[in-house]
Amino acid sequence: MSAVDKLPSHSVVAEAGADCRRASRLFTETLDPLFRTRVEMPERLADFRAGLSTHFMGPALFFVADMQGTTYAFARDPGRIARSGLDLVFVQLTLEGNDVRTVNGETMLVEAGDISVFDLTRPIHSETGRCRNLTLVLPRHLLFSREAENDALHGLLLKRSTSTARLIGSHMRALFADLPEITQAEAPAIVAATANLVTSLIAPKIAARNQPSPTVRGAVIMEIRRYIEQHIALSDLGPDHLCRMFALSRASLYRLFEPIGGVTDYIRTRRLRAALRMLANDGRRTIGEIAYACGFSDTSAFSRAFRNQFGMSPSEVRERDGRSPLPRGSAEKQAAASVHDWLRLVGSL
Repeated sequence: MSAVDKLPSHSVVAEAGADCRRASRLFTETLDPLFRTRVEMPERLADFRAGLSTHFMGPALFFVADMQGTTYAFARDPGRIARSGLDLVFVQLTLEGNDVRTVNGETMLVEAGDISVFDLTRPIHSETGRCRNLTLVLPRHLLFSREAENDALHGLLLKRSTSTARLIGSHMRALFADLPEITQAEAPAIVAATANLVTSLIAPKIAARNQPSPTVRGAVIMEIRRYIEQHIALSDLGPDHLCRMFALSRASLYRLFEPIGGVTDYIRTRRLRAALRMLANDGRRTIGEIAYACGFSDTSAFSRAFRNQFGMSPSEVRERDGRSPLPRGSAEKQAAASVHDWLRLVGSL
């Protein structure tokens, strides 16, 4: 297999040595869109290891994590849910160790051999001192076609003693073993088959669970976020427009967006980021056309807002011939940022 055919991947390992602190920061930065991650200072550095490998499989991501030697805490709260906008589901096999997880107000122990499922549009907190796991990250639509069934996924725990957990676990282990041989062309079919297997096996469990209220998760703000992305060119896209479209009061809309700085700021930021992508990648349209396509009716106002946001004018971005106007760090930081890009891409599929 040629290097071009292989699955894109990224790895970071933090362990005893001169680069331990830097690698630890990269570990937490890579996970930042997913979790607020806290890694305690280890009592014995020689026992410490925090490793994370990410493999891009087209419509899915595959994570391999290995954590030991200290306490690790991972939290996904409403603010992070709103900021990241990731409409994804984790299917996770714990290989070694365990973690204590709080989901929907319930605390559970996840042990080696267990399969756990959680929804990134809803809060979760997890803590471990030793854990090695495999995680498949899937867009929600690849699982159940009905939203009520997908709503019931969050916090599902299949214990290792069940045949369902053993069958899903065996498949995930086989998938992990075959990662070096899977090509980019093969990945979408493998992901679809895996999603179908998981869905078929857990369907009886989902049917037996109490269906949570949609208000429990971030469904409303996720729907509004998707609407904003799809209608970014509308000049009247603002609080009044969204209140009409989603039958919300202004107070309710403001409460939803309060964790991410307010609805007006959010819309402006998304407009400017869309303009940044167009300026960097679309040389055919003028700056005025791009401003209009992103909902700005005044080119001068657009240029001022753009400079305030990115520290460069739209014309300076255009003169860079598509290179990113944002400061670049080390090659490792760029690789970590690519994981963020993969998450956004998978979340949009």
